[in-house]
Amino acid sequence: MAFDLSKIKEYVGVFGRGLMLHTAPRVVGGMLNQLCHEWKLDKAKITEYVENNTSLWNQLTPENWKEIAALADVLGDLDFITPELVIESIKKDFYQIASLLVNWPEASAWLERQITELKQGIVSTDIDNKDT
Repeated sequence: MAFDLSKIKEYVGVFGRGLMLHTAPRVVGGMLNQLCHEWKLDKAKITEYVENNTSLWNQLTPENWKEIAALADVLGDLDFITPELVIESIKKDFYQIASLLVNWPEASAWLERQITELKQGIVSTDIDNKDT
């Protein structure tokens, strides 16, 4: 997973922080959708993850965490990352997973934990070079 942070910083510079914050949910949603494709997630995998309380984020490399933390540094407040955002972001390509996350209480709780872990992981990630 490699995101071109220079483009994001360019957009912030050209359009201003307000517009970037307005589009942030779509940017993050696109990243989440991309990860679902890269990890080849399906209903069976998510069911296994929920049943075993497995974290999705263990699959990220330290470099991935730095990229995500750098994006979060540009965006600032991450309160917009909610279960609703995740479900809306993946439902077109991963309808069965989205349906599982909505309709299975254990999966909904697991998703909440994933969002919390993501935010905690971003906060605890040390960005070596914020200009990359």
